[in-house]
Amino acid sequence: MISLKYFLQIIKGIYNNKSLCRILQNIECERIKLSGNIIEFGAEPLSKNNFSSIAKIFKVKRIDYSDKFIKKTGVINADLNKKTLLKKNYYNNVLLFNVMEHLTNIENAKNEIKKILKKNGTLIGSTPFLYRFHGAPSDYLRFTKPFIIFFLKKDFKISEVKNLGFGPFCLCYSFLFDFTKKIPFLNLLIFPITFLLDTILNVFVKYDLKDVYPIAIFFTAKKK
Repeated sequence: MISLKYFLQIIKGIYNNKSLCRILQNIECERIKLSGNIIEFGAEPLSKNNFSSIAKIFKVKRIDYSDKFIKKTGVINADLNKKTLLKKNYYNNVLLFNVMEHLTNIENAKNEIKKILKKNGTLIGSTPFLYRFHGAPSDYLRFTKPFIIFFLKKDFKISEVKNLGFGPFCLCYSFLFDFTKKIPFLNLLIFPITFLLDTILNVFVKYDLKDVYPIAIFFTAKKK
């Protein structure tokens, strides 16, 4: 059972026309504390969608933004599918939100992130699972919670890996969002109903529905 505050955060995000995936990721990001040198992949300066602007920041020395396709001042065009020229052992925090699904060489990406993180530096990220195809410019992969754990545990000390979502009814809401968002306030009516149905359904099953129907996976891990 989630708190009233959590539920109202979701309602606020829906009112602002955010997808459920993005809302749940934002809520997780609000708990994060960032400091020192930070790099956010898949981001650009001044964007309203940057996760680094949502997290709690203190004693920040530098925030870098990287996207291999964005040709703008202040954006590092690093390709995590390949070797990069980013500084070794430089960053205290690496943010990797909604990037993994667009990569073709995730092993190389992990090695590059490990290279640029300081010892005990933190990797923070999320990737969608049961979510629509979204090209940027293309969409290749989906990852489960067990895979994320398996993928990170050799090189990182895992702090948290969790499934985001509530169950199959909210998942259906998420799938329909691209269409229902075009009708003002409709989602403010639909989501509470789907949430209530998932809450009731959870009473009758022996597992947590979000672990079977996750919208996204959220993770944090420290470099060993």
